[in-house]
Amino acid sequence: MQVSLNWLNELVDLSDIEVEQIAHELTMSGLEVEEIEEVKPKFTNIITAKIEKIDAHPNSDRLHLVTVDTGSELRTVVCGGQNIEVGQVIPYASVGSKVLDRKSGEQFELTPAVIRGVESQGMLCSDDELGVSDRNYQEEDGILILNRIFPDITPGQNVEDVLGFKKDYILHTAP
Repeated sequence: MQVSLNWLNELVDLSDIEVEQIAHELTMSGLEVEEIEEVKPKFTNIITAKIEKIDAHPNSDRLHLVTVDTGSELRTVVCGGQNIEVGQVIPYASVGSKVLDRKSGEQFELTPAVIRGVESQGMLCSDDELGVSDRNYQEEDGILILNRIFPDITPGQNVEDVLGFKKDYILHTAP
């Protein structure tokens, strides 16, 4: 059986007790906890950004140079997404952010990149790259358009908060 610590906390106030102590107490009372799994997003350091300008990439027919407002500065990103438009609010990953590789599903850290001769100051993210495609936020493939789902969203917000991620643990108990 799998039990969410957040769910248990709705029934009994466990907020001041470490998860390891809760697992130990449950095991000592006869409900053996075999594993504690931390539930967390599959991405780090992603914020919302508003698309301000889209230009053609000078060395590619399929890529764009997208200028985004992060709430504190403008950044230019090389992007291949075909579903983007000026005014959309999207997930923005800066250098140092972690996202998922769309092909392998493995997490990787963004490093400085020059794509076809143009520096990209991060990337715009799809639901696959954030690991949230199972939430069915949008039907089309491409960059996740956040302001379609959350109309009052503004640049600079933490995407973890926007998407409602709360820290949780799953306690795996013996059958």
